[in-house]
Amino acid sequence: MSIAKKFKLLDTLKDKIDELKPVKDWDDAFFTKVKFEFTYTSNKLEGNTLTYGQTIKLLRDFVTPKDATKGEVLDMVNHQKILDSIFINYRSQEIAEENIKELHRELMKDRAQWADDGLYRPGQYKEFENMTVRASGKIHTYLLPNQVTKGMEELIVVTNDLLKRADTTDMDLHPLTIATYFHQQFLNVIHPFSDGNGRIGRIFTNLILLKNGYPPVFIKEVNKEEYLKRFELSDNDIYPMLDFMSDRLIESLEEKWEFMKGQK
Repeated sequence: MSIAKKFKLLDTLKDKIDELKPVKDWDDAFFTKVKFEFTYTSNKLEGNTLTYGQTIKLLRDFVTPKDATKGEVLDMVNHQKILDSIFINYRSQEIAEENIKELHRELMKDRAQWADDGLYRPGQYKEFENMTVRASGKIHTYLLPNQVTKGMEELIVVTNDLLKRADTTDMDLHPLTIATYFHQQFLNVIHPFSDGNGRIGRIFTNLILLKNGYPPVFIKEVNKEEYLKRFELSDNDIYPMLDFMSDRLIESLEEKWEFMKGQK
């Protein structure tokens, strides 16, 4: 299916959900399910070993898995606490540099979460250069530390300008395209923090979607290999990642629609 047809499908699904005229955006049960799934999938992408069942027991019943490290447990718990605020107050949450730093501070506040204690800087931009090895084996370097502040300022300005002009009838100004642009710049170009970039980047990507009436996207472990490939494919053109994100948003819309139909 072409990306244009995927966009038509996702907006058709959103229209079906809107026609159900929900009393509120989130039924309590669906809200809880979304938070659990988002917390589990986002941390799983970063190598957290807790199973989905262990995650549910931890977040719902406060049962700590015996084989889990302290850092893994804190990653889940802190992520969940942030989502409690994000999902309830998403309309007033701003796409702002200080908000990004504050949520990173809350997400990564415990030293046990950091693989390298010398990099411990919750809420502060990186001091040292960071890089990653691509799926192809190539080394990809992100913005240098002394370029991060300017890079983030420009990203925030451009993103908010695009959001003011958001238009679901124009694929280039569609909320998903804007969210994907932010996601690509934050994670593939700037990578502003020493750790926690993926989780924070996906939180704000989803905040953009929430503010425009869409459910969050979940990148599951089964999609991880393809997700990482799309970063490299999107170095100079976001459409490979946008195509991937459109599939994920269609999945989320279908899930929300099925849930809400069952509530009628």
